[in-house]
Amino acid sequence: MDTEPAVRADAPAPAPAGEQRLPEPLGAEFLTRPDSTLAAFRETCPVVRIRTPAGRPAWLVTRAEDVRAGFLDPRLSLSGGRVPDPGVRRRALDVTLVNYDPPDHTRIRRLATPALTPARMAAHRERIERAAHELLDAADAARGHGPVELMDAFARPFAFRSLCEVFAVPQEERAALHEPVARLADKAKHTPGEIEESVARIDAFVRGKMALRATAAGDDVVSRVLAAWREQGGATEDEVASLLAMLLLAGFDSTVQAIGMSVAALLGHPEVRHCLRDEPRRIPRAVDELLRWDTPGPFSTKRVALQDIRFGDTVVPAGSGVLLSVASANHDPRCHADPGTLDPARSTAARHLTFGLGPHYCPGSALARLELTVALTGILGRWPRLTPAVPLHELVWGGGYLHRRLAALPVLPDGPA
Repeated sequence: MDTEPAVRADAPAPAPAGEQRLPEPLGAEFLTRPDSTLAAFRETCPVVRIRTPAGRPAWLVTRAEDVRAGFLDPRLSLSGGRVPDPGVRRRALDVTLVNYDPPDHTRIRRLATPALTPARMAAHRERIERAAHELLDAADAARGHGPVELMDAFARPFAFRSLCEVFAVPQEERAALHEPVARLADKAKHTPGEIEESVARIDAFVRGKMALRATAAGDDVVSRVLAAWREQGGATEDEVASLLAMLLLAGFDSTVQAIGMSVAALLGHPEVRHCLRDEPRRIPRAVDELLRWDTPGPFSTKRVALQDIRFGDTVVPAGSGVLLSVASANHDPRCHADPGTLDPARSTAARHLTFGLGPHYCPGSALARLELTVALTGILGRWPRLTPAVPLHELVWGGGYLHRRLAALPVLPDGPA
């Protein structure tokens, strides 16, 4: 959800007079192989000033100890020290949790906590498993003896259906909701007018659900958030609508990409894939290792230093943009022994930072883990001889440095044993 204005690749921002030109390491090659770029900085210059693809300077923090400290440091601000005016009327998504710091972030986020616990998400497991099985049935029926494009045939519809289950979206409303969700997940493919229309439709959807659940509560996310709001107060109607819209949007494409990246990792490690296929009880624990191994978000949401902040021997000046490198921290050998090995039994796997840390820890992490567990269990159980349909190094990566996107993942369900 965090983006920067696009700039032309052939017209990088010039360095100010007298200033040394900053490295620009986060381009197309980075999207394909972020580990190589990040490891080079982590081991030689762990806190370094760079220029982003949008032409903006930022400090890149790459070692796990420093990244963890950054997540917990209140001087690193998501809002840049600005507080949205609660008196200004806003649509859902105009201002979301990534625009707030504590204590405002805390008073809004706490409304979602009771709705997204592991126990609450587990109550939806049977319906989410049914969705996975139905989509795999459809993929089998459509493919004949050919390959399956896993992202379109399974990952995207599965993530969307899972969200519809936890938000209790009726079947007859799902097609209309899918279009704005898909558009906002991949804004680059759509016009500004289409994006504006999609935001308006999400706003109308969320507020309609809020009005409905106010008089007919259920066991879904909207009902639980509204119940917490009635009990605790502390937020405006616009803030609650934005919270719900953010949960809906943030839970879609990140999960789609996590499924694709996890399957791609297993395709590149057949011994691990065979182990999980033969012992599916190990999949829930392996999910954390797969989240450590690769992540759609190589960095947390960009932060601003409100004061001078020291990381090791380097002082990041007040006012600077800061990128905490989640992907680098997840592969830091100081935190994870032999990080280049995909080990589903790794004892430190749960210490990955893919969901963040501290006040901004991902509120939807329990749902994401459930979806990944169900998806991988279903795929490996249905297609025990799964293999890639193209060499893995030919997979196409897009999106941006804040959110990588796997364009397609063609697989052969009936590969060689």
